[in-house]
Parts: sequence; C-alpha cells; structure tokens
Amino acid sequence: MLDARSPGIPAELVQRVRTASVPPYLRALFRRLSVPVALVVELPAGATSLPAMALQLCKLAQQGTKLEGPKFEAVAATASPRVRLEHAGRSLVLDHEALVAGNVPLARQVAAELLDRAETAEALERFAREAPRQDALRRLTRAMLETQSIERLRQITLLGMTSSAALGFDRAALFVHDEEARAVVGSSAIGPYDDDEAHQVWEAIELHDKTLEELIAEHVAGDTESRFEAFVRTLEYDIDQAVPGDEVAAALAASGPLVFTRSMRRSGPLAASGLFTLPQPVSPVIAALDPPDEFLVSAIKLRGKALGVVVADNRYSRAPIEREALASVGFLLDASALVLENLRLLESVETLARHDGLTGLFNRREFETRMQEEQSRAQRLGSQCALLLLDVDHFKAVNEEQGARAGDEMLQMVGVLLRSTLRAHDIVARFGGDVFAVLVTDTTAEQVVAIVRRVGALALEQGISLSVGGSLWPRGNEDTSVLYAEADGALYAVKRGGRGRARIEGAAEDSVFFQA
Repeated sequence: MLDARSPGIPAELVQRVRTASVPPYLRALFRRLSVPVALVVELPAGATSLPAMALQLCKLAQQGTKLEGPKFEAVAATASPRVRLEHAGRSLVLDHEALVAGNVPLARQVAAELLDRAETAEALERFAREAPRQDALRRLTRAMLETQSIERLRQITLLGMTSSAALGFDRAALFVHDEEARAVVGSSAIGPYDDDEAHQVWEAIELHDKTLEELIAEHVAGDTESRFEAFVRTLEYDIDQAVPGDEVAAALAASGPLVFTRSMRRSGPLAASGLFTLPQPVSPVIAALDPPDEFLVSAIKLRGKALGVVVADNRYSRAPIEREALASVGFLLDASALVLENLRLLESVETLARHDGLTGLFNRREFETRMQEEQSRAQRLGSQCALLLLDVDHFKAVNEEQGARAGDEMLQMVGVLLRSTLRAHDIVARFGGDVFAVLVTDTTAEQVVAIVRRVGALALEQGISLSVGGSLWPRGNEDTSVLYAEADGALYAVKRGGRGRARIEGAAEDSVFFQA
C-alpha cells in the first residue's frame, strides 16, 4: 500500500495516486478478470507526477481488483514514464503517449496481448452474466423507490432474489427481525413448495416470457399466499437460543452474504471469503427449510442494525451458487434496507398526521375523511351507519382536583375501552379535549343501543361516567350533513338533562341509561 513512507517514492506522487479519480470502466475491467495482472511503473528519477491514466492504475491496484502492485522501477531522468501490465510471461506496455492520451482501448489490448483464449472467454462469460444482473438490479431499485408499501417492498426484494432476470435463486424466504421479542420471524417468501410445483412454475414462466416489470406487477398485486410462504410464516428463530455454528447467528454477525455448503469441493480458500463447509444445517429454521447442499443466508442491515434475514437456495435446480452473485445480493439487500427505512419514516409521519398522540385513536380530520367514505359506501350498498359522540362527564373537575396527568390517564382508559369493545371495522377517534367519536358501520338501531349500553356500563365499572349523543343514518333522508348535526344536538340534550346516559336519534328508546 502506498503511503507517505513508501521507499523511493516522492510523497507528492503518493498523494497524487491517493487522490486520483478512477473511471468506472477501469474498475469493471480489472474486477471481471479471473487472473492476476501485475502493474509495473517505470518512474524517471526525480519525477513527482505521472500521467492521469498511470495514477488511476496505481490507485486501482490497491483496491482489491485483479490488478496487483504497483511496483516501481527507476529509469533515467531523461526517459518518459511508462506502465507495463504483466501476466504469465506476457507483457502489455503503455508508453507515455498512450498514457497522456488516456483513450487507450485497454480491454481489447489486455485480451489480445495478456490473456490466452480460455482466460479471454472466461472474462467474456463473466461480463455476459453480470451485465444483465446489473441491469436487473437497476430496475429493481427503481421499483423499490416507487413503492409506498413495506409488504410490496419485501415482495420486490424476494423477486429480485428469485427472478431469472436478476439473481435467479429457486426460492427465497424473508424473516423479519423482531427487536422486542429478540427473534426473527418468517414474513414473506417466493418459490415453489415442492418439485412438482417447481416444474409448473418454471414452465409457466418460460411459456409467458414475462419481463421483470410484469413479474413485479403480478407479484405485488397478488393477495394469495403461496404454500411455501404459508410454511415460512410458521417459522421463528430465537436469537438467544443460537448454538455454535448456527447459520442465522453467523449471518447476523457478518457484514455480507454467507454461503454454506456440504460439498468439500467448494471449501478451502473460499471459506475465508464467506463460504463455510458444514455436514448439515445447524439452525432449526434452516433445517426446517430443508436446503440443498449449498444455500445462502444474509442479514438485511442498516447502519449495523439488523432488520431481517434472507435465506435463498437452488433446491430444485441444484445449481451451484455463483460467487460473483454475492456482491449483487449485498447490493439488493442494502437497497431494500434503505427504502425500508424511508417507508417506515413515512409511515410514522402519516401515523402522527392521522392519529391522536395521547390515545392513539384517529384524530378528527382522519375521522371525518373516513366518515365521508363510509357514508358513500352506505348509500351505495343500502346499509345503515350511526355516529356516536361521547363526552367524559365531570372531566374538568378531574383535571382540577387530581391534575392533568390523571386526566390524561382517564382519556387513555376511554380510548382503550372503545378500541376493545367496538368491532374492528368501526371507526373510533378522539375529537379533542374529552370528546370522542365513533362511527358504527353496517348496523341497526337495536345494535347501536346495545353497543352504547355496553360501553357506558363498562366505563362506569372503571369509575368513568359518559354522556353519549348519536344518530342513525339514513332514515328517509339522504343528506349526509344531518348525521353530525343530529348527534351533536343529542349530546347537548343529554348533558343538559343529567349526564350518564345516551340519546340516539332514530332509536326506539328516547334515553339509554347506563345504570338504574
């Protein structure tokens, strides 16, 4: 590694190498080579600079590509600097004129003068595999950025893992990290459940020859759960129960994708770069998936924090996992993590905008929007709904005598009571202060009275008195504005008449008392 203490190299030249900007095509060229190429720089005595292309090659040689070096050879002060690329006894010389011009057809020259036919063919094969993969990753990233749903993001991520246009695994399963439970829980999956289904899926894909965008649209729009996904959702991994050699624990601790194999042919020096040999799966989650001899496990992380784990394999095709694909897996999962963070941030902002901060119920603005939607639906389907306005009796006295904290706790109790008592599709909100609103959907007068009676009685059991005004709609009147006016008028009449009861416009009972 060049630094200011490099022997015989002027510090000024070292700094020029470190600050050189390497073009992407140079990086791609020397990363796709499967054989090492040595870099030798002929440096004139006293020289403190080199042509830009020579500086770029020197920097690239120190960045983990197949370009090795640089080795500097001193030449006469009157000579011009040159660069030699050497491999297997062959040499490619870039003279000063070529280095200054910078537009050298380097890939062509490397293939013609340094590589034999087999090495050139292997470099071309690498390019043929990686170019479509890189294009697919670009399209997948665009689809991720366009989605506004976390569930759709997960589907796009898994489609990138399994689509033949992208990474091409037979199947992939996503486990979500539950930080509070200290577990990773099966969430989503794409892939066949068994061999018969695998052949059916592949035949359908080949028959219809769908583009990646068509596959994304098809998957994210689908509401059905596949058999493989249903199985994955039954799996859960306890992080604290990890045992030595556990693949999921290893992936959570690693900085990139890991490949595990039962084949001794793939062990050896590869083990140091993310490939591990094991006789059989150790993690119970992995064992339940019954993977083939090779499988991939990768944590999805953002700034070191685990968001989930992906397991992928070629269970049906039995194809080996390409080592070159691991960088693409890492890129796809990193992109997914970044988009997930943005979606969660948007979700939290939308939640704050639509919900009351104290009780977690909808706020008035969101409630009125949903009430308009429900009234339109009721008109369309010929059903009936009811609006209830609930007021906490003597709330001002609670605040004055027991303090604002006691008042807040009482409002939170009312919120919990309403959420737990009403049906899941009824709409509950805090309007502000001590006033709550409920829209009871698909109902009748008798059902509304029963709901009101139950809510009032349960509140009294907790030491809370409620006054309720309500109105059923429609009742021979299609005007949607009448609903709120009638409920508000009924609440005012109850408060003026003694509290602790309800009045529902359109119900047979004039007043509903919560206790005799």
